[in-house]
Amino acid sequence: MKTWFARMRSRGPTTQSALLTVAVLVLYAAVGPVAGLLSGPAGLAAAAIAAGLCWGGAELALLTCRRFRDSNRAWLGVLIGMLLRMGLPLLSALVIQVQGGRLANAGLVIYLLVFYPVTLFIETALSLPSEEPSPGHRDVPEKVAS
Repeated sequence: MKTWFARMRSRGPTTQSALLTVAVLVLYAAVGPVAGLLSGPAGLAAAAIAAGLCWGGAELALLTCRRFRDSNRAWLGVLIGMLLRMGLPLLSALVIQVQGGRLANAGLVIYLLVFYPVTLFIETALSLPSEEPSPGHRDVPEKVAS
């Protein structure tokens, strides 16, 4: 029996991107009101920017891993995807935090810590190899030692 994520892995990139987008929007619907209560409009903006940065990094990683999925260089796709997934949110947060201002004071880094694990989990679950062989794949029987 296939799990739900296993079925989603066999879908196209549009479906996978839509799933990631819906997950981030649902999480923002829960985090946004709290951010607005704590920091007002700056909190809403900080949560939205954190959601967008994490979503953008995860989307780029998902597309990169998908591009290299069936090649002998799948490890390269995972490495580049990891750099994109981590680099975009972290470098942006560093720049915003060093500059200071309303977004930094509203807790942008805290909101990154809320959105990042969710996007990491979903993107990783969708990037794992599917159990189905690729269209050009042939099973080669193993030699049995006698």
